[in-house]
Amino acid sequence: MPEPLTAKQQGVFEFICSHVRERGYPPSYEEIAEQFGFASPNAVTGHLKALEKKGYVRRSEKSRAIEIVDPSFRQTGIPIIGTVAAGTPIQAIENREGTLGMEDLFGTQDTLFALKVRGESMVGAGINPGDYVVVREQPSVDSGQIGVAFLEGDATIKRIYQEPTGWRLQPENSGMQPIWVSRDDATFRIGGRVVGVVRRVQI
Repeated sequence: MPEPLTAKQQGVFEFICSHVRERGYPPSYEEIAEQFGFASPNAVTGHLKALEKKGYVRRSEKSRAIEIVDPSFRQTGIPIIGTVAAGTPIQAIENREGTLGMEDLFGTQDTLFALKVRGESMVGAGINPGDYVVVREQPSVDSGQIGVAFLEGDATIKRIYQEPTGWRLQPENSGMQPIWVSRDDATFRIGGRVVGVVRRVQI
């Protein structure tokens, strides 16, 4: 288990961790010096040596080569390392630009939940069997938005339309019919709006 840190060492270590979480790579010595008002990068070296000795980081001679080895640290998100063309191929150059996390795509996670898709009713909207839909929990959606509805205890993903007599749950599949729900159906409620789709590619 790593040794306890001084207040200043703790601050430096937390800055390194937050930099890695937000950008996908550690800060340079110059960035650490600027963050804490050190007179020169040489002052950073002393703190990093202490962090390394106490088992929190590992260093090399490269500018950004600070590796976090503290087992309690977890990097959230997937590193973004550049761009890729979906049309004409482009040269693939690794250039870390940060990390991709749920909050980057969908905002705060406080009201998000995910559901695994079963069935083909929404394939026309690009939602396929086996996908995961990311849903923002809310009691209503605008007419025509894709949402999760609960009917008689079962959940379904449909494009939800408000109609004069209730709701129309419209599939995105020409071979399927809409589900009509009367306004006085006590078993019906809207669980949230679909804000994203996550798919694992099968190779």
